[in-house]
Amino acid sequence: MNIKYYIKVVLVAFAITGCKKNYQTDEKRENQLFEFSEVGSKELLTIEFPQEWKIHPYESSSPISESDIINESNLNKLDYFDNVKGKPVKTRNYISFLSEKGFRLDSIFVMDSISNKGRTFVYLKIFKTIEDPNYDFPPTVHQIDILVFQNSQFLRKLNIYTKKNYPFAIDLKLGYFNKEGNLFTKEFKTDEESTIFTQEEQFNLSDDGEILKQNSRIIKGNKIAKRNILKEPNLIGSYKIYAPAISNSNGEEISLGYFITIKSSTKAILSIDAKYSEDYGCEGEYRLANKENIIRSRGFR
Repeated sequence: MNIKYYIKVVLVAFAITGCKKNYQTDEKRENQLFEFSEVGSKELLTIEFPQEWKIHPYESSSPISESDIINESNLNKLDYFDNVKGKPVKTRNYISFLSEKGFRLDSIFVMDSISNKGRTFVYLKIFKTIEDPNYDFPPTVHQIDILVFQNSQFLRKLNIYTKKNYPFAIDLKLGYFNKEGNLFTKEFKTDEESTIFTQEEQFNLSDDGEILKQNSRIIKGNKIAKRNILKEPNLIGSYKIYAPAISNSNGEEISLGYFITIKSSTKAILSIDAKYSEDYGCEGEYRLANKENIIRSRGFR
């Protein structure tokens, strides 16, 4: 009887020890298998971009080359923001962590949320507007951030993607974030004529929420984008110009009047004084941009 009791005790003890050992092994394996959710395209690492390429030449510029077309196509292909899905945030959660002076937060979408070692990683897709009275058409911002929390307390955030849409200019930061927490980014600036590749960086987000900058390289200085937009207030006003022209109606040589009203740094209205109705085709509103101190205009479509 005592022998049977002893055997039962040994078996129970062995079972408890064995279960405990298996649990610890599974827990260790769980930590080893933690992976982040991937964002972006791995092709960002393999596609090479030159320092600059043309996208839309003016009449006086040289034509776009085949390589220019390929470069712009590759950049557009890597822009994944519109394809990212998420659930809209209907509460005021996250607003205090994302608010910035001069920016209006329009909408937030939760793409994903994962946890590890007491840390929670929340992936957000964000829409903002830049509040600047100098713009008739407020610039918009598209953004993807990972927010790190510990026990509901905000610790820090990692920006994966940012696109700022200015009148006639775009600032773009494309990021590829892999399952190991490595973030690779490339930054570009585009105006009406060209795109320049300005910078690339590498970061690491550890599984306990720490962010480490690992590499940074300046490709080319910024000489274009939003700073080229006309902002000289002394140009605002009305102007009248008469010039000789050939009528579209009958080929007659006429005097064509241009009445230009510059409403703001980015908008002007053109009226025509002409003898024949066929010569009024250019009337309407125009967007303005300053390119190397030369004011360029483009009609609304």
